[in-house]
This record gives sequence, C-alpha cells and structure tokens, in this order.
Amino acid sequence: MAAERSVDFPDTKNTTASIRGEEAVSPYLWSRGFQKLDVVALAHAHQDHLGSLTAILGNFRIARLWIGREVSVPALVRLEELARERKISIEHELRGKSFRWDGVEGEFLWPEIAPEEVAPSAQNNDSLVLRLRYGNETLLLPGDAEKQVELHGSKNSTTPEFLGAVQPRVGIICAGEDNPYGHPSPELLERLENAGIRILRTDRNRAVQVMADGRQLEISCFVACPNNGNAAASVQAKAPDRKQD
Repeated sequence: MAAERSVDFPDTKNTTASIRGEEAVSPYLWSRGFQKLDVVALAHAHQDHLGSLTAILGNFRIARLWIGREVSVPALVRLEELARERKISIEHELRGKSFRWDGVEGEFLWPEIAPEEVAPSAQNNDSLVLRLRYGNETLLLPGDAEKQVELHGSKNSTTPEFLGAVQPRVGIICAGEDNPYGHPSPELLERLENAGIRILRTDRNRAVQVMADGRQLEISCFVACPNNGNAAASVQAKAPDRKQD
C-alpha cells in the first residue's frame, strides 16, 4: 500500500486535525459500530497525524496506544498525558518486535531507534511501519516513511526499486482534498500506474475500508471505488449514549 507524505502544520492549523477526528474519523467508526478499540497506532508526531487522536482517545474506550520514536513536542506530551489519564497503556514499538492476533501476524519494520533516544522534532522517517499477514494476504502500513527507509509516500519515496521488490496490487494514498501541498504528486501516481497498481485515494474515494479473510481482500469506499463500482453506504453516525457504558 502507498501513503502520502505529510509535513507539520503551522500552529494556526493545529485545530484542523482535531476537527477531522471529531467530524470525520469518529463518525465513521461509530457508523461501523465501534465504541472501543483494542489499539490506536500513531504513525509519527506530525500534527496532521497527531491532532485528531485527541478526539479519538476521548470518544472511544481504547486499550493501548502504539507509538514509534519518542519526540519532544508539546502535542505528543499532551497526548500521552491524556492516555495516562484514561488508563490507556502506552507502548513504544521498534523494528523486530512482532505479535499474533487471531491468526494475524504483525511485524514492526521501523523505527529502529530506542524510545529513550528522544528526538527534538518529528520527522517522516520516524514513522511506525507495520506489516500484517493474514493467510495469503499481506498489508503494509508505512506511515510517511520516505525513501531512506525504502517506504512510501510523496515524490520522495515509493521508488521503482521498492515497488519491484514488494509488488503491491493496491496502493491507498491518504491525502486531504484540495490540500495545500499538491498531494498526491504526479510523480508518485505515475510510478504506481507504471507498476500496474490499483490506486485508491482518500481525497477522492473518502474512507477506504480493507477487509481480509486470509484468502482475498474486500475493499470498499464511502465514494465508489474505481474499477469495481463497489461503494459502502455513507451512514450518518452520532456518539453513542455513554450512560449505557
């Protein structure tokens, strides 16, 4: 899979990511019937990844928060404080760690720097990179890691050499509609198209859901996915009644 590279938002836009968590991510999860989550994973501490998690931690019962490299930024400090207040276990993941869940094999491929080595600022190459295997199917969640880590994103990554080695069938690009950075870059799209990879984009297809049964993948979009005409119904969702919790 492919993910679009991200950069820090200036302070004047810090509220935008939080609004997305409240008005987009939370309603989508509620529409799927979720009120609790086993794990929430933070790709890295750029504001466009970090900001919406405040709303997610507040709106759902969460067991664990996965973080890659520790970064000395106030927003991450506040997020970890909120997690501790809500009794959420904070776990730093590193390259080489693995797990098994109900037949799913997970392996962390990045980062490789120990969490006690705190970075002064967030970088794309701090990204938590996770490979999931279930039966015959494999999913790669690369965050925003760039070509130095040989993983995905903007014109600075998803190299032809990487695509040739991984040979993905589907690339999902996470980018906001009309974002000021011009993502996804034409260079990235050209590389994916030349490799014969089916492309899905959140700026056009909205939420993209991938379901696996170990034999095949079922992919649906809030807006009809290209190539298969499949669309998931867009359900108006509201917060559940917490008095019943």
